[in-house]
Amino acid sequence: MQVLRLDLHVHTIRSYDGHTRVEDLPSLIRDKGLDGLAITEHDNFDPPSFADVLILPGIEVTSRNGHVIGLGVRERIPPRLSADETIREIHRQDGVAVIPHPFDPVCECVKIARLTVKPDAVEVINADALSFHISNWLAKRDAKKFNLPQVGGSDSHIPQSIGDAYTLVQCEGRDADSLIQAIRAGRVRASGHPTSVMNKLRKLGYRFK
Repeated sequence: MQVLRLDLHVHTIRSYDGHTRVEDLPSLIRDKGLDGLAITEHDNFDPPSFADVLILPGIEVTSRNGHVIGLGVRERIPPRLSADETIREIHRQDGVAVIPHPFDPVCECVKIARLTVKPDAVEVINADALSFHISNWLAKRDAKKFNLPQVGGSDSHIPQSIGDAYTLVQCEGRDADSLIQAIRAGRVRASGHPTSVMNKLRKLGYRFK
């Protein structure tokens, strides 16, 4: 077994609101001290592939009830399904369904208590959450209540904030299948810190360029 440090919530320019260039990912992963990351574009599935760089394919789907992340999926999942239908589709593709930022006041949030299909994990540390400490504390409370693995991600939209939050994954290999199995089995631990005010301002600056 090995422990890998992965940012499981990253957007690039392939998201409508992302500003990180895809070609910069290998150097960013190295510079941030990560072993890899998950690309989770908004309603877009076009994962890059690099030699000797661990990229977990994913997508952040806009369901009718809020956002749902699918990790390890094989193809795009359409938006505007219900959250339950979205989770079923992720499972059909042998991926894991993660509920991101369930209590961020400015995001579209899925409420786990209202689901009839069980997700596979909860994002309990989202570095970009507006009310970082309160919203992440509530997410941890729900993860414990519903006995779900706890993961972390930066929700980065700019290169400077990649790796602000991450997940320590205990797995047997460095491939997508090993990572998915480890997340599903709960061999994960969330860690990280809030994105700095400076980087939040940078994000706004990118948006207005």
